Amino acid sequence: MRSLVIYRSISGFTKKYAEWIAQELKAEINDAKKFDVALFSNYDIVIFGGSLHAVGINGIKIVKQNLPILKNKKIIVFCVGASPPRENILKEVKNNNFNAEQQQNIAFY
Repeated sequence: MRSLVIYRSISGFTKKYAEWIAQELKAEINDAKKFDVALFSNYDIVIFGGSLHAVGINGIKIVKQNLPILKNKKIIVFCVGASPPRENILKEVKNNNFNAEQQQNIAFY
């Protein structure tokens, strides 16, 4: 299975996590700003990482706008950010960035 780690990083922290994940999985890695979405078809697993800002995931629109292309692929989303731990934060982030139908096809971390 061909895997892609794609990320959007402002400070470099998300890029570092993306590099660790790509290295561990032996996946290709790309900056979302430079990625040609036509290449999504080359991968079975797409992992997206973005920084978290006020429960919004930076750069997530590359995934949301291309969900029809990604529908038969495994999609994983992770986000990096500093936030005080709260019980429902993952649910809040998911609901702020994706509707219920979109959430059914995406694994979140």
